[in-house]
Amino acid sequence: MTFRGKFALVTGASRGIGRGIALKLAESGARVAVHYYQKEDHAKATLEKLRACGSDGFVLQADVCKPEEIRRMFVRVKSEFGALDIFVNNARPEVATFYEGPMSIGLDMFDFAINSQAKAFLVGVQEAVPMLRDGGRIIALTYAPGGRFGSWQPWVAMVRPKRRWKSCAATSPWRWPRAKSL
Repeated sequence: MTFRGKFALVTGASRGIGRGIALKLAESGARVAVHYYQKEDHAKATLEKLRACGSDGFVLQADVCKPEEIRRMFVRVKSEFGALDIFVNNARPEVATFYEGPMSIGLDMFDFAINSQAKAFLVGVQEAVPMLRDGGRIIALTYAPGGRFGSWQPWVAMVRPKRRWKSCAATSPWRWPRAKSL
């Protein structure tokens, strides 16, 4: 499959799974906006790898817990690319600082879980949809390491929103594009 002439935004693309996705998109011809939160050097290294594949893109910083920064990120994508074909919602906080047991998690950490995942996805979708060209795709990833790293408690908040999104997509008055594997 070729993505030549396509534009993608991958959040959390400076390393890990996000970097892998960004590289695969670039290998297939897409130009990629490489999002990062704190590790600019990692994001620049990812961009260099994209360029080594014969693709191009740019790096952009944003804290996905802050809706205004997500909006700023999409303004930059629109100014650089003009449109969007693929939005990969992948950013997440550091696992080691994110998970706590159900009796010890504070409301601040619970709010962090909501803001960094469910709310970030909602705002991202609201910003991406008007920019998506025909056949555009939105891919959302979430993480649940289970017992090895800690409790699933912060992610309990994600169960209902994800089900709601699936329900909204199924009953929406819009015609949502069918997802295809990358």
